Amino acid sequence: MVKKVALFCGVAVFGILSPNVQAADVKMGFVNTLEVLYGTEEGKYEIEVLNRFAASKQQEIEAQTAQLQKLTEQYQNQQRTLNPETRVEMERTLGDRQRRLKRLQEDVQFEYDQRRDALLGVMSEKIQKIIIDYAPKNSFGVIFVRDQGQSFVDPGMEVTQSIIKIYNEQHPVSGKGSGQ
Repeated sequence: MVKKVALFCGVAVFGILSPNVQAADVKMGFVNTLEVLYGTEEGKYEIEVLNRFAASKQQEIEAQTAQLQKLTEQYQNQQRTLNPETRVEMERTLGDRQRRLKRLQEDVQFEYDQRRDALLGVMSEKIQKIIIDYAPKNSFGVIFVRDQGQSFVDPGMEVTQSIIKIYNEQHPVSGKGSGQ
């Protein structure tokens, strides 16, 4: 009985170690998708489109903020001399403007996030297809998507620049991307 248990344990340990021995021969690589996003021509173009959108909306927010600030100062300067009806009306106007400004900021942030997420989604699909094609052609057993969680990745395992090169070849920018 003791011999059977020892034999079973030996086989179990060998079974656990076997895949690890085989896995040591697997070629691995890492891709930094944010670097691909910022490194590809399409990514650069689409980020510029997104930044132009954000800048135009920021100007709109700043204009409304300046108007609200001017109205607030006017109210503060005249508050003591206003009749009660006018004071209530100005307070209501200030409240409405503050809510509209807050709503505009929320709407702009929401739209920005949607556009960014759509861009990341489209490009991620393209990157995934490239990686799926690239890995077997270059004898990779596995390619991981790199994020800030990895404290160290051997630069020799980084395949991001190769993916950027292939991405640019397969998805050239012809003056306008998906953001227009």
